[in-house]
This record gives sequence, C-alpha cells and structure tokens, in this order.
Amino acid sequence: MKVFRAADGRVRSGWVLGSFVLVTGLGGAIASIVTNEVDRPESLDDPRIAHSGLTLLIAAGVGSLVCRRVFDEAVGLRDERWWAQAARGFAVGAALLAASCLLPLLLGTTSLAAGTLPWPQALGHALAQWAFLLPTAVSEELLVRGVPLQALSRGLGRFGALAITSLFFGLMHLGNPNASLVAALNVALVGVLFGAITLRTGSLWCSIGLHSAWNFFEGTVFGQPVSGLTPRHALLEAHWPSARSFFSGGDFGPEAAGWTAVVLLLASGVVLLQLRQRRMT
Repeated sequence: MKVFRAADGRVRSGWVLGSFVLVTGLGGAIASIVTNEVDRPESLDDPRIAHSGLTLLIAAGVGSLVCRRVFDEAVGLRDERWWAQAARGFAVGAALLAASCLLPLLLGTTSLAAGTLPWPQALGHALAQWAFLLPTAVSEELLVRGVPLQALSRGLGRFGALAITSLFFGLMHLGNPNASLVAALNVALVGVLFGAITLRTGSLWCSIGLHSAWNFFEGTVFGQPVSGLTPRHALLEAHWPSARSFFSGGDFGPEAAGWTAVVLLLASGVVLLQLRQRRMT
C-alpha cells in the first residue's frame, strides 16, 4: 500500500518517525517511573544530571532498537571503527569549543583562573563529571541524529531533515536555565553542525564524540555554563558578564554568544560543502 510504503518498498519515513516518537515517549515514561526520576539538575556537578541522562538514554535506546528491528531503519551506530570516529569527533569538539572560549578571553570579555580544588582532586572530579555528562550526549544524539535524522533524510532529503532536526534540537534547550530565543537559535546551529557531520560520515559516533567533548571542555575545563548549567568546580574557574553580548552568552554560556555562532557557521559551512560535493560525485 502506497500510504504505508514508499516506491522502494520500505515503510514511509513518517510512519517510522511516528513510531519512534511513540515508543520513545512510552519508554521515557516507564523509565522515569522505574528510576524514580527527580527534579531537573541545578548545576553541572549535580548527580541528577546523570540520572536524567540515563533516563533519556533508556527511552531513546528503546525507540531506536524498535525502529531498527521492525523497520530496518538505520541508527548510525554500526561502525567497525566507531572508536576512531568518536575520537575524531572529540578532537573537533575540543578545538571548536576552545575557539569559542579563547577569543573572548584574549579580548578580556571573560577571565580564567586556576580552579579551587587541588589538582589530584580536580582531575578526579573532572573524570566523574565527564561520566555524568556522557549519557546526556549519547541520548540526545540518538534522540535527534539517530532514527529521526535518518528517517527524515529518506522522506525529505538530507537538508530538509537537517533543518527540522536542528530546529527541534534548539527548541529542546528552551527549558534550560537562563535560556532565550537567541540561545535556542545558537543551539540549533550546534544541531546543524552535529547533523551535517553525521550525514557526512554516515556514523553517529563522530557526533557523539563531538557532543561529549563540547560539554566537557565548556563546563569541566573552561568553567563556563553548559546550556545554562554552571559547574560548581572545574579545572579552570571562569568569570563572565551576566549580560549577553557578542562575545559572551551570559549565564547560559558560550552557546548564546554571537562569536560562537560565527564559529559554528564556519564549521558547519565546511562540512555542508563537503556533503554537497560528496553528493555530486
């Protein structure tokens, strides 16, 4: 039936996406009950951030598994060199985040000092914080750049899928502390970059590595807020103006700054150009 299947015989992307949303929503509700999910985390050091990340990971994982098994929809996790893709993404994420933070530092918009914890304790705290943030990075990639991006690419084409998933990614962060429309638009640009890399590599692991590095270096290393969540302890202690400007995202973090938007646009432009050239060859 043409209503349910496309010309290639596969179930239409809309049905796959609808099934993913339904199963993920039910999985999230059940996971919240089973894990007794509590309120939103108040800082980047709050253990509840790992709790909420694991709950979302269970939900997105169940939705992805069902769509993979039932509809044979790609998720992006099948990659023999997944570790290399993740490492490459981690390196790119670290470089982009450094570019976003270091220029405001050189211009005097922000300042950095050594953290208050002794270094052995600070390093242990940094590893724990990375572990707490990892489930959120993986789950958000599954939730946005996994089945949804792959299914929408079949139905709307790559750039249509990229636009919709990136907009959704930005809207997801409107509920974060100190969020604004500008912050959501910048996070949508982050989504464009992550999505373009996923389409370019054909693997979700690169964007997982990039996402993990972005959160880690932004909060744990440079001491900046990560989408509105401020670290209580970091390797470096940052000070920034509370008011947003071109070089400062205020209390939401660098993701709400105009300079970060420039960095993201340049990086996304390079990847999108590669994606376009690859499609033409």
